[in-house]
Amino acid sequence: MSAEVEVSTPPEPRRGKGRGRSAAMWIVLVIAGLLLLLSSFAIWINRVALNTNVFSDTSSSLLDDDQIRSAVANRAVDELFANVDVQAEVQAQLPSGYKSLSGPAAAGLRQASYQIVNRALEQPRFQTLFKATLEETHKTLVQVLEGGGNRVSTQGGEVTLNLRAIILEAADRIGIGDQVAEKIPPDAGRIVILRANQLDTAQNVFELLKTLAWVLPLLTLAAFGLAVWLAGERRRAVRGIGITLGVVGILGLLAASLTRNYVVDALVAQHDDRQAASNAWNILTELMRSSFRLMILVGILFLVAAWLAGPGRRALTARGWVAPALRNRVWAYVGLAVVGLLLVYTAQVNDFARLLVVAILIGLGATWIELTRRQTLHEFPDTGGPTMVDDARTRMSDWWESRRAASAGREAPPPAATDVASRLASLADLHAQGKLTDEEYASAKAQVLAGN
Repeated sequence: MSAEVEVSTPPEPRRGKGRGRSAAMWIVLVIAGLLLLLSSFAIWINRVALNTNVFSDTSSSLLDDDQIRSAVANRAVDELFANVDVQAEVQAQLPSGYKSLSGPAAAGLRQASYQIVNRALEQPRFQTLFKATLEETHKTLVQVLEGGGNRVSTQGGEVTLNLRAIILEAADRIGIGDQVAEKIPPDAGRIVILRANQLDTAQNVFELLKTLAWVLPLLTLAAFGLAVWLAGERRRAVRGIGITLGVVGILGLLAASLTRNYVVDALVAQHDDRQAASNAWNILTELMRSSFRLMILVGILFLVAAWLAGPGRRALTARGWVAPALRNRVWAYVGLAVVGLLLVYTAQVNDFARLLVVAILIGLGATWIELTRRQTLHEFPDTGGPTMVDDARTRMSDWWESRRAASAGREAPPPAATDVASRLASLADLHAQGKLTDEEYASAKAQVLAGN
């Protein structure tokens, strides 16, 4: 490895022009960050909230949450007892001498029903029914937003979430299904999601979001490209993009949390149900929040890449350490390929936007490998490709042999006097032949005399 490195100093640009381009770069990066933040929300809405398959897969885990499952069970039981005179049904089944107990019996049945239905919601049959209900409602909502159809009229209809099937299943679970099935009205458990007078506004917003979902990412990429051009210096551009990605990731997580609080407070009237609604928001927005966490990680990697390309002593030492691995670019590209596959196969949704992001990250990674490789080859031309691997293998072998020797030394009996004498004679011969220096001979002699 070369100990001395000649670092060429580029000519210093004019101060006024350099400051102007730097200020312009940061202004463009702020705009790019805002566009990236808006793009993330628009893509999430288009990917999850307006995609029935993804929404159905995401919402299937709602009943795994205790708070949500308890809220659904409470709503089903309350709707059942609100639409059916359960006390009269219980009184009709009691013997004539015990009909006066129908009131306490109905009250006790209601309290027990909450736990019965809650446990029933853990079973696959109930969860499949709940998922099918949400999927049917979402299909209707998307169809209405796209302009209507056979399901709902966009001029006089409403989009509702119908929990009647779950109420019937709850009644069957507590043992009164056959008695009350025909008495539960058709609109029991119906929750209005979108009213007829809201359709025009909702349809306009829907079309706008579909357009923004592909326009905003393109504008974001253009803004980042302009910032790179304005930066002039590659390292400054990488550092600026890394800071922007990290800040947007943090702001996105904060925005998702604040939006959750606003939505829950605005839509959920009962305080007891707000925790369940908050958990539901967290589940449905996990895809968006994971994208913000990925931004923070990528931003940190950009900052590390900018630091590694810098002129500092520690950066130079780090480049010397990675130089052997970069000389043979196969290992670097194998690592990049593994990262790309992980990004693809661990994603919940692999749509065009996700694949575009992965392709861009792989392209940037390949560019970083080539640029850093060129820099390290110039700075450390004598570094061999296998050196780092060989050094690691040698150090591991030495450590293993020392451990084995130490273990054998604890178990072996003390050496005989003749053995000590023969070892001292061997050391003396090696010293006389010049294979051991005076310091090595004295150290080895002391160890033999100490019984090691």
